[in-house]
Amino acid sequence: MVKGSLISVTRTALRECPREVFNWYLVLCTCIWSFSGVAKGFDEGNIASVVVLSVFRSKFGVADQSDSEYADTKGWIVSISTAGAVFGCLACTDLTERLGRKLVMQLSTVVCIAGILGQSLSNGNLSGLYASRFIAGIGFGTTTVLPPIYISEIAPHPIRGLLALQYSVCQQLGVVFGFFINYGVTKHYANQDLQWQLPTVLQVVPAVIWGLGTFITPESPRFLLAMNKPTEALKTLARLRNLPETHEYVQTEFCGIRHQLEHEIELVAGATKSDLLKETFTDLPNRRRFVLMLLAHVFSQWSGANAITQYSPTIFGYLGIVGTESTFLATGIYAIVKFVSTLLFAIFIIDFVGRRRSLMTGIVLQMGTLIFIGAYLAKTNNMSAAQISASPSAKAASTVSIVAIYLHAVGWSIGWLCIPYLLSAEVFPVRIRSLNVSILMAFHWALFFGCSRAMPSLLVVTHRYGAFFFFASICCISLVYVYFAMPETAGRSLESMDNIFQRPWYTVYKVAYPRPEELVSPFTSSQLE
Repeated sequence: MVKGSLISVTRTALRECPREVFNWYLVLCTCIWSFSGVAKGFDEGNIASVVVLSVFRSKFGVADQSDSEYADTKGWIVSISTAGAVFGCLACTDLTERLGRKLVMQLSTVVCIAGILGQSLSNGNLSGLYASRFIAGIGFGTTTVLPPIYISEIAPHPIRGLLALQYSVCQQLGVVFGFFINYGVTKHYANQDLQWQLPTVLQVVPAVIWGLGTFITPESPRFLLAMNKPTEALKTLARLRNLPETHEYVQTEFCGIRHQLEHEIELVAGATKSDLLKETFTDLPNRRRFVLMLLAHVFSQWSGANAITQYSPTIFGYLGIVGTESTFLATGIYAIVKFVSTLLFAIFIIDFVGRRRSLMTGIVLQMGTLIFIGAYLAKTNNMSAAQISASPSAKAASTVSIVAIYLHAVGWSIGWLCIPYLLSAEVFPVRIRSLNVSILMAFHWALFFGCSRAMPSLLVVTHRYGAFFFFASICCISLVYVYFAMPETAGRSLESMDNIFQRPWYTVYKVAYPRPEELVSPFTSSQLE
């Protein structure tokens, strides 16, 4: 009943929108800002491939390190950029409110490019590599905060989820670039410095594309209104909707944005950050909101998917794929699976089926595949690649475990990959929303850093298989928590959202799905916020 209601509300809203609203200029602006997601994905895919190259280890003087020693070094090389992202994330919020979305994005792009060039030209200097990756990470952190904000502010409400998730889609596209460019370079420049330098410096290309692209996109109408530029804001909104400024749809949406902004300014007037923090943690419903979203980010990172992506060439080697080219090809296919499943999820699922069902389905798929992979690695822990190939049962299990890695990517894409971003923007009251989202994104990157840094050592200490059982246990805990505490937020009215957090977290499952009378038209909802 509720599922049908969600679909009905979304379809009705789409039918009520003028056709001109879904236009090429809107798509172009969305694509340009979403394309910055390639930065994070490209870095993940590239560094995962680079750190296993013998020429890279020799260049940076770590070729003679033992497995445990290099696990520590590799952890720092891979994770240091995520530490920089924490600072980029925290810094961009205030800058964005003062300088605007466009200018801060352009400055962040310059920081990204500087960090990428520094890595490419580090010439065997490990300290220089660390510093350059940290600098690039500052830019990456900003590009994870600004695009979702910008896209949500220019998107028509009925397809806001679809457009906002294109950023996540581009993250996975970046992973595809990272792995396949390394695969192609390895085929032509094996055992040369270009094998690691070329794919690293090529990360500049997408940065230049989205950086220059921002110059042809407008500033957010919401920011223009906040800067007391209503004429320019209305003109920008009309251009984004491909309708005259006097059109009823444009006028209604413009009034809604202005009403929302005035309401927000009124709510936060005279409030310091200390006041808003106190309101977050002393008010029980707000504290429950924060804990819910903090745990969502914890479970998202420690379910293991990002760590598996960053060390996927190593992991595919554990599963029986031998040779640099073969492991790069396998990881490239892995990236494609994540990209396609995220894209399909954004188009066909998120705005129709809802967040809760998608998340629980994804967790179950992740958990099952992690358990199988862990069991396979435990059984074959002392077997060589030749012994696995000689045993029909072990060989078959190896093939199934590789398929399980790909299915794990699907589970991640329809679950923890996108849901924390979407829910953070939906569960918080306007008064404390901006501050809480920025804090949570800083936690996101700090958790990303911790998991990424720990993964190589975790694989060594737990004899490989224990890491997968650990991630499976996190998924199991998260599934129980999501079942009891996670509400369905899609299409829910603000009043019913408030009522959810008045009750104990372990009873939310009783009212997790909204009744038909608690659903509102997406367009109407946007005006009420």
